[in-house]
Amino acid sequence: MSEEQSRSRHLVDPEVVSALDMFPTTDLTPSVLIESRMKQAQMMPQIDVTEKFPVTFEERTVPSYFGGPEVRIEIIKPTQPKYEKMPLYYSLHGGGMVMGSPVGDRMGNAALAVQHGFCCVSVYYRLGPEHVQPSQLEDIYSGLKWCVEHAEELGIDAKKVAVAGSSAGAGLAAGVALYIRDQKEFEIHHLRLRNPMLDDRTSVAPDHPYAGEFVWNKASNYFGWKSVLGHEPGQEGVSEYYVPARAKSLAGLPSTFITIGSIDLFVDEALLFAKQLIHDGVVVELHVYPGYHHLSPMFPNAHYSQEGSKSSEHALLKALDLL
Repeated sequence: MSEEQSRSRHLVDPEVVSALDMFPTTDLTPSVLIESRMKQAQMMPQIDVTEKFPVTFEERTVPSYFGGPEVRIEIIKPTQPKYEKMPLYYSLHGGGMVMGSPVGDRMGNAALAVQHGFCCVSVYYRLGPEHVQPSQLEDIYSGLKWCVEHAEELGIDAKKVAVAGSSAGAGLAAGVALYIRDQKEFEIHHLRLRNPMLDDRTSVAPDHPYAGEFVWNKASNYFGWKSVLGHEPGQEGVSEYYVPARAKSLAGLPSTFITIGSIDLFVDEALLFAKQLIHDGVVVELHVYPGYHHLSPMFPNAHYSQEGSKSSEHALLKALDLL
């Protein structure tokens, strides 16, 4: 689509517009999924964070609490802990439910470990369409429950636990937060949702006049949701643990921080989710960044990226009583 034909390119923040030419928008389909996974893996080479930061890095497999396969996790800790018991930052990668891995979060997690003394854990949850829900929920919950139950071994404070995610990872984070709330086996204390993928119904709703044209579009969103649910998106009776926007009440969730771009496909569902959090008495902080699309986080030096980083860091530390 030419610039003249684009419905929303004139709205893109100039600091993040170059991504649209570097990564042209294409519809994700079964035929291009494998190639897309390979390209993404090539863009995220294996990084040895121990060479770049004073941290330790460990991979472990932990048992599933649901009788499924073992769950692989990555653990990053500062070599010089700031606390006797470290706060836990449990992160879930993005990728539309069908791609991605924790590799993309390693640098950020290592920086967080060094700067603020966190033990950062990432989980390799199973991907669709090979694995449908509840596979993802079970993997994510099992990894986190194992960390909480092994708090002494890990050196973490089970009373200072944050769960974070980006895009699909943010939707999965919100879903597991609802599940944790209802199971009452342990608690989490902060939820960080960046560009969250919260509602399967967006993929079958009428087109937004301006949002969702670039990067992650409606067709790719439809493919992602159909892959992870195992059926057509938009059907009734879908669990709120898989699709958090379906929840009738968000009461009881921990303080939640949400960032979204004004032309991101997920802008409406993020706004509605924040509205319901407020209605249900949850402390929520919402930032809508003008002209930001789904790949805007790849520009960490852009103005609103820096603003978002500062705000999200403050919200995280405040929620865990670390300020």
